[in-house]
Formats: sequence, C-alpha cells, structure tokens
Amino acid sequence: MPKFTKPLILLPLALALAIGAALGVGAQPAQARSTSSCSKALIHDWYVDGRVDKTYPVHCYREALKQIPEDQIVYGTLRDDLNRALQSAIRQHGGHVTGDTLVAPLPGGRNGGDGPGTGATGGGVFHWLAKKLGPSTADSIPIPLLVLGGLAFALMAAAGVSYAARRVQARRAAGDPPPVGPSF
Repeated sequence: MPKFTKPLILLPLALALAIGAALGVGAQPAQARSTSSCSKALIHDWYVDGRVDKTYPVHCYREALKQIPEDQIVYGTLRDDLNRALQSAIRQHGGHVTGDTLVAPLPGGRNGGDGPGTGATGGGVFHWLAKKLGPSTADSIPIPLLVLGGLAFALMAAAGVSYAARRVQARRAAGDPPPVGPSF
C-alpha cells in the first residue's frame, strides 16, 4: 500500500467537516429553539417592514421581548416598538390586561408613520436590491455568511486539487528513470 493513502482518506473527511462547520449544520442558538410560535411570528411580522401589522395576544409580546436578538437590542428598534404597542394596549384597557388580551397594531407604524413600509417611496436601486437579496426573516442565514462559506469551500477545493496535482507529479517523477547522459 502506498505511503500517501492515509492523507488521501483524511482529505474528504476534513473537507466534509469544513463544509459542515461553514454551513453551521446542527448549530442553532438555544434562544431560537425556545421561542414560541406566536412570539416568533410577531418578530417575523416586525422584520418584514419594521412594524407589527397583525393582532397578537399580550403573552406573545412578552415572550418576544424576552427573545429579541442581540443585534436588535443594540442597533434596532424592535424592543421600543413592542414596548410601545404593549403600553398602548395597557392604556386602552385601563391597566387591566391578561396574557390573552389582544394587542392591536399601532396606527401609522412606528415613530408616527415615518418608518419603513409606511407608504414612503424611495430607496433607489440599492434598497430594492438589498430587499430582494437580503434575508427575509429573522431566522434566515445572512447573505455574507453564505458568500464566506462558498469562498471557504472553493479554497478547500483548490487546496485539494493542488494536493492531488502534486501527488500525481511525484508519482510520475518517481516512475521515470533518470535521463541518459550524452555519450562520447
């Protein structure tokens, strides 16, 4: 058996492991697994256009407030919008709400109607392109991560091809006799 077969066996295994790690197979945060369907639907409804368009019970809002992704806590307005809707429902019901009390969507969207998806036009080509190519839900895999995963896969494939080419060249060089020198 040639001495190079062991690395050749390990190469597909390492390649499969790298692809699995790049795509995040089986990796799902515990936070996303524990969300209920209504809080997940509420967060998705907000992610579509930056406002809540449907009616959800109070317990969905409370669960969604506990499950807000960290990027939205730091950079987004999801927490503020959900709190504003909850406070509006509490005010409308005189402070007496239960988990099953329905929270109607706020009229005009967030910030008094100047948020995204409230009828304001514009954004141009880049806004349209980002909307078409970007993730459509909170659980979607971001496009840059997919691009980086594809790049990692391409680099691993190039390394495998390079390794195989060196092996073929080494076998050819070992099998050929040395060239005959000039005869005088």
